[in-house]
Amino acid sequence: MDIVGLRRNFLTPAPHGMMFAESLDDYYLKARATAMDNLKILIAEDNSFSQKFYDTYISAKVFDKRFAENGKVALDIYAEWRPDIILLDLMMPVMSGQEVLQHIRETLKDLATTVIISSLSSHKDDVSVCAHYGVQGYLVKPLNPKEISKVLLQLYTKANPRKAEEIATLMQYL
Repeated sequence: MDIVGLRRNFLTPAPHGMMFAESLDDYYLKARATAMDNLKILIAEDNSFSQKFYDTYISAKVFDKRFAENGKVALDIYAEWRPDIILLDLMMPVMSGQEVLQHIRETLKDLATTVIISSLSSHKDDVSVCAHYGVQGYLVKPLNPKEISKVLLQLYTKANPRKAEEIATLMQYL
């Protein structure tokens, strides 16, 4: 907590009677360890500017982020990491976001993972096809940097109403 430009520190006991100063950031991380874990988000985006945008504006206090530069890499990360949320760009090389969504829903039979499309296209055919494959959200770029984390949590809550109380706790950190 910043108070008139100063950071408050706490003293934490250590072995052999020593005391260590602990910043609020350290204290926050320890307190969060006992609360709900961060949500895992896989961001499939080929544009480096958009990757930087997501890395900067999707809250690290709430989300653990991994990035994929194309749909094939996204599926590899998905299989190994099992994210809570997948944020997919529609137009990517190797395999499109729509193909990734279709593969997850139809081939892998995963209806539980929250999948959100992020695209420059707001064409009704694109939206309709994604809705057919069970997408939980469709965001049209450009996105509001101040709202992106909140919107992702809201879409996740809508898809997972039984986790609403836990997600409300995460919402406090935005």
